[in-house]
Amino acid sequence: MNDLGNPTPLILFSLANLAAATALNSTPRPGPTVDSDDLYDGTCTRERFQTRKEWRNLDRAQQQAYLDAVQCLIDLPADTGMEHTTSRWSDLQALHRFFTETERGGIIHNVGQFLPWHRYFLHVHETLLRDECGYEGPVAWWNEQSDADAGDLLWSPMWNADNMGGNGTGMQGCVVDGAFADLVEYIGPFDNNTERCLDRRWDSAWAIRNVNSTITGQCFDLPTYTPFWQCVAYYPHKGCIRRLAGCYVLSFVWGLGLRWDLRFDFNELGLMRIDVMADVKPGDPMFFIHHAFIDRLWYTWQMVDPDTRLFEISGNSINRTDLPMPVDGSPETTLDYELESYDILPNVTVEDVMNPVSGYLCYEYD
Repeated sequence: MNDLGNPTPLILFSLANLAAATALNSTPRPGPTVDSDDLYDGTCTRERFQTRKEWRNLDRAQQQAYLDAVQCLIDLPADTGMEHTTSRWSDLQALHRFFTETERGGIIHNVGQFLPWHRYFLHVHETLLRDECGYEGPVAWWNEQSDADAGDLLWSPMWNADNMGGNGTGMQGCVVDGAFADLVEYIGPFDNNTERCLDRRWDSAWAIRNVNSTITGQCFDLPTYTPFWQCVAYYPHKGCIRRLAGCYVLSFVWGLGLRWDLRFDFNELGLMRIDVMADVKPGDPMFFIHHAFIDRLWYTWQMVDPDTRLFEISGNSINRTDLPMPVDGSPETTLDYELESYDILPNVTVEDVMNPVSGYLCYEYD
């Protein structure tokens, strides 16, 4: 603390500090329930209400229906007109890359709207599955924390050859089994556009350090939005940023945000390098199941104290890693900040997605 009683500007989060924190025994069950009428907009009715389910809580028919709907998006033609898109699936991939680094700077990672934008992106993905591919089942999420606590991030049957497939093989890390083994991508790596395979390289050990219940519990116990989203972004979301030769352990600057944007071989899922780098990772169908886990963490945190947290937002709205910082600083993220999806869906504001049962959104997690 400084002389004014405020936290000092540089408080470093380290794995050692987090390991000493009190662990949560399990991922808390989030609210609200369908009986929490004070949280619901009138358009979020019991009939519209969706429960997003952990992959293992889907029956086999539901799992196959989800895989088939993703394959449908892969088979549909592109519609956005974005450069090098070849399918509806690649529209999502190109969209994520476009907003990862705009002319203004990055506007979806290491910014206050990181969690709201990805909640919106999950809604975009779900809408395409339902409206363009006829999917009627639950949105899937993956309990990474449970698997980390079990000591094996690959424990879930989601990684077998009947589902998402497993680790990539060979020098390119190409996925050779599972529903999407034949997926050919054209967006990436980095800002390039080359024909290549779906790429994964497991890194379970690093993930276990970053997604276990001690780590997620420490994030969960943070009382205000900015330190919470920064903790989630630094640990469960990205895991350890790595190069093939080792791992860069970066300092977490409390209250100042995460201002790096390293373009190396690193872990979006906390356990694997998914599709080379953050801007093209939505090319792996696992991206959305992982981000549903991240959204669930935020959702759970919000519903502990919805009167305070449901509409709490803060943080810089632009990550200007490679650009000079304006004299007056980066603008703050507010409830009026507009979330975009390259016209796949109409733009909405951050406020529209803060409450998962607001009417625009209408879901909970199991």
